[in-house]
Amino acid sequence: MNFPEYQTTNATERLGVNAVAEAIARLGLIWRETPMADVGIDGQIEYVDKEGFATGRIVAVQIKSGKSFLKDRDTSWIFYPDQKHRFYWERFPLPVLIILHDPDTNHSYWQDIRQALRTSSENENGILVPKTNILQNTDANTLFEGFAVLDQSLMPIEEVLNHLLNTKCRNGSFPVSFFNLFCSGLTNICRSLYFGMDIAMTVAEENLRLIESHFGVGVGKQEQEFLISYIKFLVHQHIADIDFSDCMVDWYDRQMQPTFMAPLTSRGRALVSQIHKLESKYEADGVIPDTGMLHAAQESSVQVVITRREIQRIELIAKLEKVHHESTQNHA
Repeated sequence: MNFPEYQTTNATERLGVNAVAEAIARLGLIWRETPMADVGIDGQIEYVDKEGFATGRIVAVQIKSGKSFLKDRDTSWIFYPDQKHRFYWERFPLPVLIILHDPDTNHSYWQDIRQALRTSSENENGILVPKTNILQNTDANTLFEGFAVLDQSLMPIEEVLNHLLNTKCRNGSFPVSFFNLFCSGLTNICRSLYFGMDIAMTVAEENLRLIESHFGVGVGKQEQEFLISYIKFLVHQHIADIDFSDCMVDWYDRQMQPTFMAPLTSRGRALVSQIHKLESKYEADGVIPDTGMLHAAQESSVQVVITRREIQRIELIAKLEKVHHESTQNHA
């Protein structure tokens, strides 16, 4: 009589899961292994802030353990997901880390595979996992970059407002504050927040006009970093439901500022109310005039700018629609 066979692959898989669990514990984060029905997600990692509070910020994890998954490609390992998992991970509601574990060295290499799938070419079947991305040497903030994690606690709304008011770009030719950007981006009856380079440039140009500056708007690396730090602040403080992973596509892969419209959270709506209160207080004190129906925190209209090129595109769209309709009619 033969006993049940314990496959070596089972032991190898367990080594990978255990290594990840240990690495996450050393980072002071929470590891939750998927106990059953694993269909492409082996577990989750929850971010714990510097004060020891669980934050609800979670990334999903898929672990592949063994030499067979460590296919060398210069400075990276290359991982070939099957089509069903490519589709599943790309559309997953959380960032998904693929972790390749080497049992011989006890090193685990990671990559944000959801991000990689969103940015890779359709002809690119393999996902590169940098050899420098060693989980055992990675800090928590880097691991949670898709959530724009910052080394700051969740602030009371009053402090959030003060931070918006006091955080200004240091470049005199780019007079923009977080407060400018937030108030100017409110739309959809102040239920949503818009951000784009057009907002930043308009605010800078108008503020230069108000101070009667003879200089034009200047935008360089420092100003670009200032704008992305504004987005990170909104994400980290739960002010709006911004998909920062999608913002990373523009920022890192296209070297441009993200453009988005995101619904405000309950904290974001409370922030709008706090701005109304501040404005009312200064009006009552006679510090600023009563402007009637005009307020600082008030919705702006967002629309597509229709140029001559867009008119030509509308004409092309109409032609394509007409040709397709005629073609299907002829084949009917």
